[in-house]
Amino acid sequence: MEKIEIENTMKSNIEIVQFASKKWKLLVVIGAIAGVFAYVFSLPQFIPPKFKSQAIIYPANLGQYAEENGLEQMQQYLESNELRGHITEKFNLFDEYDIDKEDPNKQTFMNAAYAEHISFEETRFESIRINTLSTDPVKARDIAAEIIDEVNNIIRRTEREKYTEIVVINRKMMVNKKAQLDSLENKIREISTKYGILDYITQSERVTEKYMDFLLEGKKGKDFEEAKTLYENLQKHGRKFHDLHAQLNVINDEYMTRRGGLEHALKDLNKVQTYSNVVVKPEVSDKKSYPIRWLILVTAVFASMGFTFVMLLVLGYQKK
Repeated sequence: MEKIEIENTMKSNIEIVQFASKKWKLLVVIGAIAGVFAYVFSLPQFIPPKFKSQAIIYPANLGQYAEENGLEQMQQYLESNELRGHITEKFNLFDEYDIDKEDPNKQTFMNAAYAEHISFEETRFESIRINTLSTDPVKARDIAAEIIDEVNNIIRRTEREKYTEIVVINRKMMVNKKAQLDSLENKIREISTKYGILDYITQSERVTEKYMDFLLEGKKGKDFEEAKTLYENLQKHGRKFHDLHAQLNVINDEYMTRRGGLEHALKDLNKVQTYSNVVVKPEVSDKKSYPIRWLILVTAVFASMGFTFVMLLVLGYQKK
């Protein structure tokens, strides 16, 4: 059974080859005609040539966000609608891509055309390659250069917005802590002035010792009354005075921490730095990247010959 199937298959293949050998002139003519048409319709008058410009950048000076590294963050910024909108407007890409601005679906068409002409890809060296296509080689170079400049501006604005928030928060907290410090200092000053308490721990030891001496010796008089009054003041107000001092120290530490955070945030807010190191600068291409004419010709010739051959086979078997 298998032998019969193999023989039938071989017979069919031989018939196909024989059929092709009989129709080779027709197939060549069809292929030649398709090649001529492909050549004509791939001329600049029908398909405007496009030129590519490339740049390669390394992300730099980007902080840590969640689990994203610098490479992933840069990719997000490059694909942001803020950057796309800037490039679209500056280089008038609606006209470049022949998109009607009055069309209700203009943004959908623009996003698709933008993705077709401008792309970003990670390299195996953990850098990012920027590819731009345009009918004008100089424009392709300028778009790539502008992407690098603008993505730095976008990141810088984003970073400054973040540090501005930190500055505002720290300043508000410093005002709050300063008010607490002033309140505590006033209370401490009031107790100190009114009750003569300057250092609760030191005074408690000395005043208690002196007051006990007076009692043991049975001495009376002005010194005894002063010691007694201070002793009683320390008993009534000393602990509160001590607690207020402890609170003052804690609040003062918090105030100084906020002050350090404010100074650091101000430094970050005012610094000017780039967020991409350009290792390959965009250049003006002297050779078109699209369309690839030889590929169009080869595809058209073989596709037309293949389609014609299949149709001839189908028609031939139908006649049988």
